[in-house]
Amino acid sequence: MKITFPHMGRVYIPLRSIFEELGAEVIMPPANNNCIKELGLRYAPEYACIPFKLILGNILYSLEKGADTVIMLGGSGPCRFGYFGYMLNLILKDIGFSFNFINLEPSSILSVLTQLKHLPQFSYSKLASGILLGWEKLRALDALEKNFWNMIPYIACKNKAKDLYDQAVKYIARCSNITGLRKMCSEYQTQLGSMKDIRELLPRVCMLGDIYTLNEPYSNYFIEKYLSDRGIQVTRSIYTSTWVKNNFVPWSRHRINMEMLRCVRGYMNNRVGGNGMETIYNALKYADMGYDGILHIMPITCMPEIVSRQVLAKISREKKISVMHITVDEHNDRTLLETRLEAFVEILSQKI
Repeated sequence: MKITFPHMGRVYIPLRSIFEELGAEVIMPPANNNCIKELGLRYAPEYACIPFKLILGNILYSLEKGADTVIMLGGSGPCRFGYFGYMLNLILKDIGFSFNFINLEPSSILSVLTQLKHLPQFSYSKLASGILLGWEKLRALDALEKNFWNMIPYIACKNKAKDLYDQAVKYIARCSNITGLRKMCSEYQTQLGSMKDIRELLPRVCMLGDIYTLNEPYSNYFIEKYLSDRGIQVTRSIYTSTWVKNNFVPWSRHRINMEMLRCVRGYMNNRVGGNGMETIYNALKYADMGYDGILHIMPITCMPEIVSRQVLAKISREKKISVMHITVDEHNDRTLLETRLEAFVEILSQKI
């Protein structure tokens, strides 16, 4: 079995770890780039969002390289993400590819297990150890990345900090035991903290919106790097590990849903699909924490985030916090985006 799955940030590292533990050959496309995007654009519906087009490009590339099994997360509710797997399957088979499609979602766990039993080294103990190690890697990667973007604006020698971060990511990718993983992460946090040499107070921005465009840097034009290079501390509201925990762990899902419904009452009283309610919940949370600005990123035509955008205007007025909206698709002009960001940075700097 030759397995592939699309890129979204560094989630490929824990997923590769899980499937290689079970004896599968993992075929990965290169990190998202213009060639991958163009491959997806060739076959995607015109009005599909940029996440769909990039995911399609990822899978097309891997199938051409010999992959025979595609793994995709599934979903439900009023968001087109729930249809991604179905549409990808139809498009790819219409092109002429023959492959096995595995849709990962809570309701299909038993079906997925049945298909994974065909892997050469499958056993329930290996599956459990693989998932545990993959989960720890995902948590470690997200914790490192969160700390990195919070600290990098306060570090003068940014290249040295980036080299340290890249070394940590490579270690996580090849690490095969949880103890070593946790020890390395602790040492990395200490080393990065010791590099902090800018003491002045910097503006803080919460970056929220659609989970794919938040966690896949190519889709948002590497916006975290752009802002941090200009002295803005960026905090991403959703990481893949928190999304997995809040969607696949029943007690965690119930707790966060109740907390969100309580917090957003009066702003959004019903779920609108996708990460729509999470966007409003995080906007209120970070505004109350004293953040200086909110950066709302979404794919063009994303219905849940279009609804959230209207509510964010109310939050901006009531909480006296600057909000910038960025919609992304394949037609975005980099120069125009940077011009808007420069103006946003100027507004934030005047608040300090």
